[in-house]
Amino acid sequence: MSQISRDDVARLAKLARLALTDHELDSFAGQLDAILEHVSQIQAVDTSDVKPTDNPLKDVNVTRPDVVQACLTQEEALAEAPSSAEGRFAVPQILGESQ
Repeated sequence: MSQISRDDVARLAKLARLALTDHELDSFAGQLDAILEHVSQIQAVDTSDVKPTDNPLKDVNVTRPDVVQACLTQEEALAEAPSSAEGRFAVPQILGESQ
């Protein structure tokens, strides 16, 4: 038995403000009915003995460990900048922004 009719699809399309042709209404009605049938089959599966889980895979930390390493000094970083002022990178003013 069909779970969704062509009229249901037309009503949903109207609510979504979609303009569908007669052919599209017929096609989508069949497709949506097939989807609802699959959902019904999945819902019919007895899962009472299945333990709830949020993730079936073991949790693994994929990030590298934090290791303190040498880095550029402020002077070294600013030496490569096109422009600097007062120990900071100098960039052009953004339009409408006060200084």
